[in-house]
Amino acid sequence: GILSIQANGKLVLKQGWERRTPHIVLNEMRDSWGPELDIHNLFCIDDRIKFSLESRWEHVEVGWRFTSSPEDSMFDDDGDELVFDDEEYQLREQIFTENYTNWVSEKSGMGEFG
Repeated sequence: GILSIQANGKLVLKQGWERRTPHIVLNEMRDSWGPELDIHNLFCIDDRIKFSLESRWEHVEVGWRFTSSPEDSMFDDDGDELVFDDEEYQLREQIFTENYTNWVSEKSGMGEFG
């Protein structure tokens, strides 16, 4: 998980939480609420979260790459690991959209003819 509960009941981010961030959150950061996009903090995302994600994740041509820091022990000498492939995400998004569109069409009694 990303969160842990302290003895006093307070929720805090676990150490290494950045590594567990889902693909969709990274895409939303890139497209909507990243530090350079949401300068007035309309999405109410704490700057520490924005800057921490931006410093640990890099969007490259084919997807999202997690960059290591000296305390990370799970990386090779390169220090970087491609974690999320955009092509796979786009395929999942397309399948979801098609399934949802079909479901809505069935529920509303509308069919697509063509």
